[in-house]
Amino acid sequence: MGTLSDLENELQLKTAYEQRLTDYTNILRERAGDKKLDDFCNTRQFSMETVKDAGIFYIGDATEMLVPSYLNVMDTLGVISQTNNRPIFHDRWVIPIKTREGLVQNLVGYSPNADERYIYGTSAYYRRRDTLYGLENLELAYRLGYAILTEGITDTICLRNLGYKNSFAMCGTHSSDYIISLLNRCKYGVIRIPDRDDAGKRALKGWTFKKHVTINVYLKYKDIDEMCRESLDNREWVMEYVNASIDILKGSSHNGLGGQCLEVTML
Repeated sequence: MGTLSDLENELQLKTAYEQRLTDYTNILRERAGDKKLDDFCNTRQFSMETVKDAGIFYIGDATEMLVPSYLNVMDTLGVISQTNNRPIFHDRWVIPIKTREGLVQNLVGYSPNADERYIYGTSAYYRRRDTLYGLENLELAYRLGYAILTEGITDTICLRNLGYKNSFAMCGTHSSDYIISLLNRCKYGVIRIPDRDDAGKRALKGWTFKKHVTINVYLKYKDIDEMCRESLDNREWVMEYVNASIDILKGSSHNGLGGQCLEVTML
């Protein structure tokens, strides 16, 4: 077991690394400007404010990722392929995954039409299994007393677009004791919104909290993002269900009830 000094040194190294990745990301974002952000907003039905708040930018040609002052460290930042030694993102919107402190800890490239929709960077300190997308807003969730949990990053961005900034994504269907413990600190509990498929059903078995409410989207949609994209009416329906779920969680706390786990299905 390392000494306290060893742990402090490792934390300093981690912070310095994430600051460097953040600085590199800021350069890429500044270079990209608003290129193709309108396309992303129109395709996903997100506001430009939401997309910019998420720090999303577009990489067309992979060479756009080459920054002269970072060429010697790009492989350590997890953005160089170990297979062909080239930048990993091409014709993708890039989404930063941040720490609780707001530093970038990894990058993920998104393309709605590719066989592999998400390509994750391989940064040194990022552990997908034990990291939520959206951790920069974890303290907000603690203040509000509840969190909203989804499978995919765009599902969470969708909810943030509706005003629920305390939304987070598991980035998959896995379970994590560490993430469960983080979200169990929310006073009222967690709202779970899985994908409407067999993988989503399996995911719920591991997403067990002291108190939670589960919202199942309409059966015709794969996930909350797809449902909200279709129409304004759907977005209003989602907000009604989410707000009702918040009231359920808060009501169970105010009434002195213990752990309460409910499921709500949109019919």
